Amino acid sequence: MEDETILVMLVQQYAAKHGITFSSKHLDDPDKKIKLISLIQESLSGKRGPITDNDLI
Repeated sequence: MEDETILVMLVQQYAAKHGITFSSKHLDDPDKKIKLISLIQESLSGKRGPITDNDLI
């Protein structure tokens, strides 16, 4: 499976749980994208709450 497909699946799962709580512009920055994927995984596993733009600054 391609990385982008996995990312879309993670974002869909996250949005179903929390709604969209961060700006999609962060997906255009490769460094922030990596951090965002990690934060989404933590959120989906219950290790943290929703992600905000401040988490990605």
